[in-house]
Amino acid sequence: MGSIEFDAVDLAILHALDIDGRAPFARIAEVLCVSDATVLRHYRRMRASGAIRVVPITDTRRTGQTSWVLRVRCVPDAVDAVAQGLGRRPDVSWLQVLAAGTEVMCVTRAKGPEAPGGELSRQLGRAAGVIGLEMYCLLRVVVGGPTTWQGQNIGLTPAQVDALTRAAPQPSWDTPVPAWVDGDRELFAALARDGRTSYAELARACGTSESAVRRRVELLRGTGVLFFEVETDAANLGYGLCAFLWMNVRPSALDAVAEVVAADPRVVFGAAATGRANFLASVLCRDTADLYDFIAESLGSVEGITSVETTPIVETLKREGPMPGARARR
Repeated sequence: MGSIEFDAVDLAILHALDIDGRAPFARIAEVLCVSDATVLRHYRRMRASGAIRVVPITDTRRTGQTSWVLRVRCVPDAVDAVAQGLGRRPDVSWLQVLAAGTEVMCVTRAKGPEAPGGELSRQLGRAAGVIGLEMYCLLRVVVGGPTTWQGQNIGLTPAQVDALTRAAPQPSWDTPVPAWVDGDRELFAALARDGRTSYAELARACGTSESAVRRRVELLRGTGVLFFEVETDAANLGYGLCAFLWMNVRPSALDAVAEVVAADPRVVFGAAATGRANFLASVLCRDTADLYDFIAESLGSVEGITSVETTPIVETLKREGPMPGARARR
């Protein structure tokens, strides 16, 4: 994604979209005490530069999908080809290059408890330059998903956060999950290009009326199936070091680790998992000293963590939204 210098209004808009990716600009302007035109101008600048993007995400807890983290080890010359191949798959998200540029990690989702496609595993196993593959089934996500990141305050006051949160859709898990219908594929494709696409444009993409597509989006959001996330580079928020941690935790300590991880503002993703490491976490840190403090102090305060492998994230090639296009890694 693009990298620009955000000012105070940019950060406040980003924070607002993190709470509700489709919040009307007029509502954001009212909460920020600025004009609608100001919000629109700042948003268009960030969007046009590629610095932010609002994307739709389905909640796997509601859709019955199982999420897997894949860790692919490659010879250095094969990393770009493997990453580009994975990035083109619509079922792959959070594609990142790890360590010294010899590992690729991604998330994929499967229906039910089965592995994410014997097809994907077989393809990776046959891919030139792949020398190892590890697969981790996510058992319980404790940080990440359809909730606002509870990290450092991005740009809003607590009162502003409260005002936007109260106005945002509040999903109900008491309502049955709606069945998929004709037009959903076109709806999600249009939203994937831009999560803030107008209802009029969505209606044209789906071949239906504006009122019908509005009701469909509201139903999917209201039942917790669909939520929106705003994407931006961590560097835009002042985070100079991103890392992924692979932890081995005694079963009796899993809840304690989950509690510590969920409470630390540097953690953007944390989950118990199957595999060689049974607890995974992704962190955003200001610098190496900040990462050291997280490992030594936050994790070090918990009894039962037997080992921690830390891999810096060299580059994020794809988040939840579509890959911006095949390109060579920097």
